[in-house]
Amino acid sequence: MAKFKAKTRNCQLNLKASLSFSERINDVSLDFFSRKNLRGLLKIKIIKKRSIEYYGPVAISLQERLKQEVSKHDFFFMIEQVLDISEKIKANALSLSCVVWDIRHVYINETTKEMQFIYLPLDGGDKAVNLMGFLEQIIYAAKPMHEKDMDYISRFVYYLNSLSAFDISKIENFITREDRTIVNTIKRHNAGQSGFMTDKPKHYYEHYEGKEENGKKISQLDNYEELTGLLDDEATGLLNDYDEEATGLLIDEEVTGLLDLKEVRVNYAKMRRISTDNVFEINKEDFRIGKERSYSDYCVLDNNMVSRKHAQIITRAGNYYILDLGSKNGTYVNGNLIAANEEYEIHDMDIIKLANEEFEFRV
Repeated sequence: MAKFKAKTRNCQLNLKASLSFSERINDVSLDFFSRKNLRGLLKIKIIKKRSIEYYGPVAISLQERLKQEVSKHDFFFMIEQVLDISEKIKANALSLSCVVWDIRHVYINETTKEMQFIYLPLDGGDKAVNLMGFLEQIIYAAKPMHEKDMDYISRFVYYLNSLSAFDISKIENFITREDRTIVNTIKRHNAGQSGFMTDKPKHYYEHYEGKEENGKKISQLDNYEELTGLLDDEATGLLNDYDEEATGLLIDEEVTGLLDLKEVRVNYAKMRRISTDNVFEINKEDFRIGKERSYSDYCVLDNNMVSRKHAQIITRAGNYYILDLGSKNGTYVNGNLIAANEEYEIHDMDIIKLANEEFEFRV
């Protein structure tokens, strides 16, 4: 059984999974997972001989969160995220048994309430999974907040016991009856589906990347952008201040026999904080900058002129925009003050100033 060690640094969760002697990374599963960018799964940063390192939004373990009181809305928001990630994993031909279904090793951002799961691409990723048992972990660890409706957990347990098997659609219907906003909120972030579903990576590759017929490669897609239709366009990333060698997927030189994943990279826009020369990637569609650790993807902790929630960089259709979030001391582009809460397009080499803190934007 792998051992996990998590820590936060610069507004980012960093997690190391140390593998046991009997656990082996499955090259095909690793390659297959590395092509995905699913919201709700921590992203692999470095693969070593006996460990895998991940990163994601700053968060605490779900177990720690459940030691605090939880409202009815937050409780069902957690449950729906479990249903949602299990559905995404199946739709993207990944294995449910490669997910770590343990509340000690599932992570949740206390501000956004978004959960992040660990996916371990190991041999033997076809075992049966007790998702009902994982829901029970949440149920029995939860401390209901004192509010008008205190019986929702009892109703939920009674309903689960009435089911003959784990059924996502039926459980979602129950959640909708309890709070109709939850399922819709999470489903809005789902990726488009291609219509082709399989649990076999071989079949997936043949369908999307093409197969040989009469010496000619036949593909269902004309370009890579269509392939990523199965991915979550708003996959949660997190600003990091690693150097450039630590971004993307790195393979430790000790590893032998792995597929060549060094080419699996995404070219993100970058910003350079001029006062520190720190360079970071804009690796989310909506990337937030400020000095509140739990809210921001990049934290400016040492400048009191910067607001807690200062500005947001928006990526849309290959273009970039900045949005001032009603900051106290304003946001400037090339010396010009921009209006609050209005998108302003930015370009390569623009100088962005948050209050008196300058950044250089690079595409």
